[in-house]
Amino acid sequence: MQQGPREQTFADYLSVVRRYKWLIIVCALVVPLAAYLWSSQQDKVYRASSDVLLTRQDLGSTLTGIPTQSTVTDPVRYARTQARLARVPAVTQAAVANSGVGGLTASELTANSDVSANPDTDILIFGVNDREPNVATVLATAYAEAFVNYKLETETATLKTARTEIQGRLEELREAGASDTDQYRLLTQQAQSIRTLELLQQPASVVRPATDAGQIAPTPQRNAILGVLLGLILGLGGAFLLNALDRRIRHADEVEHELQIPLLAKLPTPRRSDAATILERAPDESTEAVARLRASFDFSNQSLGAKTVMVTSAGPREGKSTTIANLAIALARTGRHVALVDLDLRRPMLSRLFHLPDGPGITDLAARDTELADVLQPVGVTPLRARVASIGASEVGQGRLEVITTGRTRVEPAAFVESTGLTEALHTLRSHAEIVLVDAPPILATGDSIALTGKVDAVLLITRLGTLTRPTLQELARVLRRSPAPVLGLVATGAEIDEGYSVYAADEYFTPSRPQAEVPTPARLEEVPAEVRSASGGSTRWTPRRGG
Repeated sequence: MQQGPREQTFADYLSVVRRYKWLIIVCALVVPLAAYLWSSQQDKVYRASSDVLLTRQDLGSTLTGIPTQSTVTDPVRYARTQARLARVPAVTQAAVANSGVGGLTASELTANSDVSANPDTDILIFGVNDREPNVATVLATAYAEAFVNYKLETETATLKTARTEIQGRLEELREAGASDTDQYRLLTQQAQSIRTLELLQQPASVVRPATDAGQIAPTPQRNAILGVLLGLILGLGGAFLLNALDRRIRHADEVEHELQIPLLAKLPTPRRSDAATILERAPDESTEAVARLRASFDFSNQSLGAKTVMVTSAGPREGKSTTIANLAIALARTGRHVALVDLDLRRPMLSRLFHLPDGPGITDLAARDTELADVLQPVGVTPLRARVASIGASEVGQGRLEVITTGRTRVEPAAFVESTGLTEALHTLRSHAEIVLVDAPPILATGDSIALTGKVDAVLLITRLGTLTRPTLQELARVLRRSPAPVLGLVATGAEIDEGYSVYAADEYFTPSRPQAEVPTPARLEEVPAEVRSASGGSTRWTPRRGG
């Protein structure tokens, strides 16, 4: 049954960071560097400030003796009101006029200044920014003084108006000769009270005039630090965005989860010059990976007992032919008789991998133009032996590897894979060898492989991480579900992309106590001992090409 989507883990997020680490590093370096250079080119800005102490008086309550509800009784609201009052054009115009700074307008002062209220005190802070420190100092003090004068004028304006009206009434009474009346005496008393209130009015005062100005901009170091944070955010955001847009598969377990088939091994990307990894090279991470594949192949095939295994991939250039060649060699080195058949008629690769000459092959055998012995091209392999002298020689017998190339007879691939001759040829090879490995075309590229699934016992799938896309993987799953042959397992190549890939190189821990025998290569088959060639059932009628 198809399982749900694979849940993302912390390791998946960490793998995204590793995959796009250079993008993140570049952003984390370029953004702060750009911020630092940009800040360094900016003009210097200085800031000066002065403090004004606010006095809170309720004139209505003072005149009538009756408490009233007003903004004066709420200190926070009162301070905010005064801060807004300090931003009116009358105050800024007075500040510019009193400062003596030329070429400055009230709107420019408003744009380069601010007034804030201290929530814990009755203090207003007047701050002014300017490119010249002395100008900022002068403007900050002038701004605070202009506000103090404006506040005093607004708070005493009502008293002055009332006193002026009373003085006019008293003048009228004196002219009418009514200066000795009770009304005249009452108005005189009121005029004196208002005058007393004017004298007792407590104006706001500048408690700290601006004395110096400090530089507030530019701040290259702070901007560089902020640039690092911004660069990391941009880099991480870009990495996860690219990952979301990237449809390529990079984890073998994602392929395993989607296809619901076991993962047999992860192999590194083969070198272009690799003909057969474990045939010519000393043990390393690649040969160890092939050894793991061989062991997993044998284990998975125990219950199935498949003798004819077709190896295919979703598309081209996924390492299919190289993988099947190395698997064939690894099986032969354990003492098995292996026949390796190249049925990728559109793009045959095995003859080039093993440097084999042109000769009769599977098409000729299927057409009954030649005998089985004529199409078998033996490849000399040495059996596995103990790598530590004290263990002794290996009990493994001499294996045999025989390669059957595509052949000389030209055929139409789609019709050939459906032919009875191919069925009989595969049956003959099945009886001849212990295991037959068939190098088939990519299963999604042509219909050849789908037809071949009805002629083999099992299918081995090769996928290359970083090349296979999610839509292709979904289509591959649908095709494999219709395959009459069971899927033996999955091999993931390009495992360097998968952060879960690791190797255990034996050479790091063991050193042979005596030189190992030289492994004969296909290019040097004339040097293979006669007993090896005879055991392989090969003939010496053809001479292999030398070199590449």
